[in-house]
Amino acid sequence: MRRKLVNGRRYYYLEKSVRLEKPKVYSVFLGARLPGRKALGKRERELLDKIYCDLLGGATRLHLTREELIEAEKRRRRHAARVERLGRVARDEKDETDTVNFVYTTLTTEGVPVTREDADLAYRFARGGVRNVRDENLRVALDMIKGLRQVRESARGISSGFILGLHGTVMAEYGGKRPGGLREKQAYIYLKSYGKAEEIGFRPPAPGKIRGLLEGLVSWYNQNVGRLNALELAALLHLRFYEIHPFVDGNKRVSRLLLNKALFDSGYPLLNISRDTQDYFDALIRAVEKKDEKPFVKFVYGQFMKQK
Repeated sequence: MRRKLVNGRRYYYLEKSVRLEKPKVYSVFLGARLPGRKALGKRERELLDKIYCDLLGGATRLHLTREELIEAEKRRRRHAARVERLGRVARDEKDETDTVNFVYTTLTTEGVPVTREDADLAYRFARGGVRNVRDENLRVALDMIKGLRQVRESARGISSGFILGLHGTVMAEYGGKRPGGLREKQAYIYLKSYGKAEEIGFRPPAPGKIRGLLEGLVSWYNQNVGRLNALELAALLHLRFYEIHPFVDGNKRVSRLLLNKALFDSGYPLLNISRDTQDYFDALIRAVEKKDEKPFVKFVYGQFMKQK
């Protein structure tokens, strides 16, 4: 609450300072008298709306609150400002660290026996244009780096062809898994529990439905990029793609790349959501089994807010 004197008269304003690249003050006029509790609550909501519209352009939201999205946007802008202040060498080092961590976590989560040193070496090979790598794990890591580069360098929006090409890139070493091709058999998702592999309470759609569902997802994404806030858009793209489960294998790898595609399309940095592997699986499986998208959206939001 702030009091101002204008031409000798006293007026009240409700203000909030938001720290972005530098602090910015937002305010709403209260009047010559302090409002009652109900009226003050209304003015507080007006102030929140004002901040939200200024920072996020009025982007629609589904599961996250305006307060959560304001905090996420503040973090995004501060991150962008920090990166902007870095020199070229420091920026390259940060990109290397982020990429290596993403590739290492993504592959080890899927049971690929790569080390962080493998991922680091693959990054250096990719930058140097090294070919004819003999080690299979290094080739798999190289393919993930190529996939991430495809995502970074692509134009805004997605297509079915883009998704198929992305799968073909990251699964190039797995010829028996139909890289770049849709599955032709029913898929089943299993989790290991107490030494047993048990099917979860969700079964992906039949093969004959995949192409139509994938095209529908592509259309939904392209209609909502720039309209639905970036974090929810990214989380839902990952989740809905995973539910379709269009490939024999590699669905989660492509899901995480698509999540980052959505973030890159809206100016967000790379997000490594499978760093906390068990929490990631718990949120993902809970969402598909209960047909409730909110837990996974909240998980992605939490991972973004934790990321340094």
